[in-house]
Amino acid sequence: MQQSHTPVSDRQFALELREVLRAFLRAVDAWEAGYRKYYRMPGRTGIVSADLREEWQKYLESRRRLEAMTPRARGLCFKYGLRDPWVPLLKASLGEHAPQQRDSSAIGRGERNAVNECVVELIAASQEWELPATAESPSAKGPASWLRRIVDYLY
Repeated sequence: MQQSHTPVSDRQFALELREVLRAFLRAVDAWEAGYRKYYRMPGRTGIVSADLREEWQKYLESRRRLEAMTPRARGLCFKYGLRDPWVPLLKASLGEHAPQQRDSSAIGRGERNAVNECVVELIAASQEWELPATAESPSAKGPASWLRRIVDYLY
């Protein structure tokens, strides 16, 4: 049995993207907080210690969700004429430096600001405005009578 797939509007996608991005950045922060607790050797990115397994799994899950949404997010950036900040965000690597070598995050403040700004602009750009029913123009109702047009012109 096939399930019918209803397309998600750009606005709905942008709102969901915001939540996925927040979860991803929280997962990065949680992993880095756990990573800084102990003295560690630099460059051992392939090996995850037992104390970081839970944070690592949350990071991987949130990264997969964000990676799945990135192609459409990049397409929307192109559609609405926005800067594309998504590639550098996903290239960041955790655990590349030992905590005693570097105190900054793998995803810097500039990258975080750029993606957050992009999501806010996507939400704003994809906003669909609807006119209230009372704001209909006379031409939408049909042509006005010649007497009505003269009265409108004079007053």
